[in-house]
Amino acid sequence: MQVDGDPAGTIYLDQGQITCARASWIPDIGARLLGTLQPPAESLDVLAGADEPDRDIGTYLVQRNYLTIPELARTLRSVVVDTLIALTARPDEDAFISDIRFAPAGAHWAAAFSCLEVDSVLAEAAMWSDRMARHHLGRTTPIRLHELGRPAAVLTRPQWALACAIDGAASPQDLAWRCGLALYEAIEHLSHLIAAGLCQADPPEPSLLEPPISPPAPLTHRFAPAPLTHRFAPAPIAPPALSAPPGPVASRAPIALPVRSALPAPRVPSVPAGPPIPAGPSDSTVPLPAVPSGRAQPPVTLAAPPAILAELSAPATDGPASPDLLRRVLDGLRRNT
Repeated sequence: MQVDGDPAGTIYLDQGQITCARASWIPDIGARLLGTLQPPAESLDVLAGADEPDRDIGTYLVQRNYLTIPELARTLRSVVVDTLIALTARPDEDAFISDIRFAPAGAHWAAAFSCLEVDSVLAEAAMWSDRMARHHLGRTTPIRLHELGRPAAVLTRPQWALACAIDGAASPQDLAWRCGLALYEAIEHLSHLIAAGLCQADPPEPSLLEPPISPPAPLTHRFAPAPLTHRFAPAPIAPPALSAPPGPVASRAPIALPVRSALPAPRVPSVPAGPPIPAGPSDSTVPLPAVPSGRAQPPVTLAAPPAILAELSAPATDGPASPDLLRRVLDGLRRNT
């Protein structure tokens, strides 16, 4: 599988397993073997082409007892893990991938010594990525030696090799190539050297930092209104001036108001007495209202029109009354009054 971009890389697969891998950001197999084995001069040209799939460098090194098969397998595994970290976990802002494609490149010589399961290698790469993130140390961060502020410090062989390889300022990526270490191993060891006080990381360049943002002025100087007592408080109301008490007021004659003559009481017409009208089916007795004067008034018997009474006394039918019937009833009552 070919990966184009920055970093660029190649992953060799065989029957679903990873046999070898390569990325442009990390030391290749030749640099790893050169820094680890320190072979004789006649073997330097052989190790220079160790990444070529048709150069069986592993068999050459094992037959001459430069390293054992388990040691070679561990080195190949660390190269694969380092490649997957560089290709999958890219914290750098300038990292990008432009293309991924599969090409039949043939078998790699490392397949005879290392065939790795994809899930196992990805889990190990994720573990190392988390550890690298906790160190807060980038691959291009300049590292310098620092005067030891304590009597002594205990270092491992890779840590001492890194400290000896620092000349002025060097990045973890450069130191990994010089010492033949994986990039994640170099960052791990350099973080321990910084914690021990033997090294220090340069701060980021000022040009890469964002300009500081000045805090805004307090609101009381820019937007706070003046106290309400100075702008909106009403002026105090002065009490009215007291004048001398007034003198005695002369009595005035009462004002005579015209009195309207009392209106005569309304005269209620009297109904002449006559013979009583016998009550019948077509008669109805309607009592008159009480007279305001308090005198009792005999009831007046009014005779309703027979036609209307006949209609009112008729049995009720379903549905509302017709408007004509209601008008006739009202007209009859109006004529009786």
